[in-house]
Amino acid sequence: METTVEVTEGSQVGQARRLAAELARSQMFNDDEIGRVSLVATEMATNLVKYGSRGTITIRPCGDAAGPGVELIASDHGPGLPDLAGSMRDGQSTGGSLGLGLGTIRRASSFFDVFTVTGQGTVVVARIEHGRTPREPLTAPRVMFSARSVPKLGQIECGDGWRVRDFGNHHLICIVDGLGHGPLAAMAARRALAAFDDADPADEPGKIVLHLHSQLKDTRGVVLGVLALHSEDALAVFCGVGNINALVVNEDKSQHLSSIDGIVGYNVRKVRSQQVRWSPGSVAIVHTDGLSARWGLRQYPGLMLRHPSLIASVLFRDHARNTDDATIVVARSS
Repeated sequence: METTVEVTEGSQVGQARRLAAELARSQMFNDDEIGRVSLVATEMATNLVKYGSRGTITIRPCGDAAGPGVELIASDHGPGLPDLAGSMRDGQSTGGSLGLGLGTIRRASSFFDVFTVTGQGTVVVARIEHGRTPREPLTAPRVMFSARSVPKLGQIECGDGWRVRDFGNHHLICIVDGLGHGPLAAMAARRALAAFDDADPADEPGKIVLHLHSQLKDTRGVVLGVLALHSEDALAVFCGVGNINALVVNEDKSQHLSSIDGIVGYNVRKVRSQQVRWSPGSVAIVHTDGLSARWGLRQYPGLMLRHPSLIASVLFRDHARNTDDATIVVARSS
């Protein structure tokens, strides 16, 4: 579960630090690791107070088979960093400080990435992983994933959901949007994901969607998308029903994958799957209608070359609507 803190003035720096340290303790981090998490949160929040506009820090658990971790994401709509390389050097500052912020964050983190566009703002992602020393080389999995998912403003339960099933050379992604908001939408989304977990992984996405449809007829219904990524066959296959947006970006072009009209659990009679190329460096983006689909890659030069967590966070910052549950899932072939 992620927590987002708005950071616009100094007292919120301490709040971000406390929440980050509490999450690290819950993940059984040692004192040194908790200290690094606290340091990163402090530097991120301090930078937002000095330079950011409408800045937030998101704090959430992360990790893989190697162990748990804490991910911190600082997002702002400030002026951006016209000289990113210079901003990474100690002593370099545009605000009269020592300029230690970004360099300190990078040195304390197991993973660090930043995306900035002049006039549009900056997003910084840092991870501190239990049992891993700062800057220790990471072994990238064949496909990397990240997501952002939050409820409608004022709601506690999110009616969206997502899941990734990893079979080595074959990955299945499901993204779900329960109709409406609140507990009943959340219940329908959970039921859909449970049915997805039970689906035969050998089935193609269209057949999986029909399986989910048969399991959800006593719920209020959902819209959803299922994306299969076949690394050895260099193929991505998508089947969507309702307002689910999907895009696969390859080096030479990007392709939008369309969903059919309908409600899973209510009125799906037939489905349609689409196939596109999935090769090293490809990026897949799937999101619910809680994010506006009115964005283009030209707005974000170089973003598709970055880590999925950074891609998801930039698009979430700029296009999530607080009038709806919002979920985005990003996959990148290593």
